[in-house]
Amino acid sequence: MTLAQAYRWLLACYPRAYRRQYEDEMIGVLLDDATPGQRRPTTRDVLALLGGAFRAHVRQVGARLSVDAWREATQVLGLIAALVLFVRAARLPVLHLALLADGYPDGLGQGAVSGPAWLVSVVWLIVAMVAAFRWSRTAAAIAICAATLEVVRVVQDYAHYYTVFNLWPAVLAAMVPVALAIRAPRSARAVVAHWRLGLLATATLVSVAAPTIATVTSADRRTEAVRGTWIFTVGVGQVEAILLTAGYLLFALAVLSTPAVLRRRLLALLVPVGVTLVLTRVLLGTTGTFFERSTNDGVLGALTPAQWTTLVLAPALLFAVTVSILHHRERPGPQRA
Repeated sequence: MTLAQAYRWLLACYPRAYRRQYEDEMIGVLLDDATPGQRRPTTRDVLALLGGAFRAHVRQVGARLSVDAWREATQVLGLIAALVLFVRAARLPVLHLALLADGYPDGLGQGAVSGPAWLVSVVWLIVAMVAAFRWSRTAAAIAICAATLEVVRVVQDYAHYYTVFNLWPAVLAAMVPVALAIRAPRSARAVVAHWRLGLLATATLVSVAAPTIATVTSADRRTEAVRGTWIFTVGVGQVEAILLTAGYLLFALAVLSTPAVLRRRLLALLVPVGVTLVLTRVLLGTTGTFFERSTNDGVLGALTPAQWTTLVLAPALLFAVTVSILHHRERPGPQRA
């Protein structure tokens, strides 16, 4: 392999449009700077070219995400994500309140919900209500507080139980303030239309009320628990499982019923959450693989640095790949004469 071919192989890491415009010029400059008799790129040149390729891809993804369709998608994502996080945080506090109203003085007894759970749920509800209008920057500022609480909760769970089983809510929570901070031509309410707002409100009410309905009415007292690692996290009764599934399906319907341009971007924005969900609930703990978890007296051990690196980089890289594929798919073809 000649020196020019080696440089061209390194430049293949750059975006295609960038190579089309600058590749020959860059190879010429690199060859002019090479020492006589040099047969391979220096370590400095390799690092500089790979760093430049990374920066070029970041700029390209940023440029693609700056169009109005992506900006509006981020507003909708912020609204839906805030509602989903509210549902997750509020189910047990609402159940606790319902039991108190139904004559149970201690509510859930030993499982009574602490103050922070109420605080997190209320903050996410406020974020969703503010995000539904055009006050996205205000919602983003409030979401920072809620996202911080979610991250702290994950850190505490990891320290106590050595598990990252529920890492996906922290990832979704961290995305909310970033998404809402992006200025868009229209508010989330204007983008999703009124009937979808009603669908989201119904999904929220059904999901939040599911444990309360099943417990207060004793509907699940004689039914076996349904264990759903992906959906329910822990075993729930059959009636509660049906109500939760209905709520989740309504959330999915609200997303899938949006116009194609918005729907594709919403699904792309959810890729980091989906990848995290797969990594933490399917691959982590798989025996005989890179994601196998060590155990100590039956307690899961801490993740290795390589596993943590995978958890951080894999969602970001797959999101960038998804954006590139979507851009390539929507790019207009050559005009016919």
